[in-house]
Amino acid sequence: MNGRLLKLILFSLASCLFSATALGQTLQGVVFQKGTGSRISGAVVINLRSNHKMSTDGLGTFNIPAFLGDTLEIRAIGFLTQKRVVQNFSVLFVHLQTGNELSEVIIYGKNLKQELQEVEDQFRSKGIYYKGKPPLALLSPFGGSPLTFFHELLSKDGKRARRFSKYAERELEYYEIASRFNDRVIKSTVPIKVEELEDFKTAYLPSLEQLRSWNDFDLLNYLKRSYEEFKKDRAASK
Repeated sequence: MNGRLLKLILFSLASCLFSATALGQTLQGVVFQKGTGSRISGAVVINLRSNHKMSTDGLGTFNIPAFLGDTLEIRAIGFLTQKRVVQNFSVLFVHLQTGNELSEVIIYGKNLKQELQEVEDQFRSKGIYYKGKPPLALLSPFGGSPLTFFHELLSKDGKRARRFSKYAERELEYYEIASRFNDRVIKSTVPIKVEELEDFKTAYLPSLEQLRSWNDFDLLNYLKRSYEEFKKDRAASK
């Protein structure tokens, strides 16, 4: 092996090592609801150093580039935000505590909208302009763009954009519901016990269409009627 070839090999190895070091490693994790073992889909995971963002899938799992010492912030509507420092690259298990005060919902909602817009901007930088759902008009030979259509429809980025779009719609819908149907409003309307709140909200969570059609008086009446039914059901089950 001559000296020039050896230098070329050493340079290639050094370049690969530098690239791997610059990108960091992929950290895998799972997000659970604390105390239940239920997995949380759609939680937002942010690397605060790189500002890289992604959301957990239907099984509550995520993969995010990171270095040792990076701080991850994990957020989900209805849960308290948690920060975790990357200490190794074993699977990271995160357990989020529920927290439903109105102020937390409002702050989270504002941050969520900003983060969703930032992620959509990241998709646009990769050529995804229609959230992974390209219109058929792009196939038109008159001013269309078939390459854009098939890129959005078939590429991995297009599939990720469709999943993210569904997540974003669901989170924004839940945020709007939680801004009116929350612990503070419920406790100020009916004499409910703290330990009953989660069961009550699960059983009587109104749809977004209902809330949009109600004024405050309608909502209060709904809460009172629902709580009476809730008490009867609990008494009958004992």
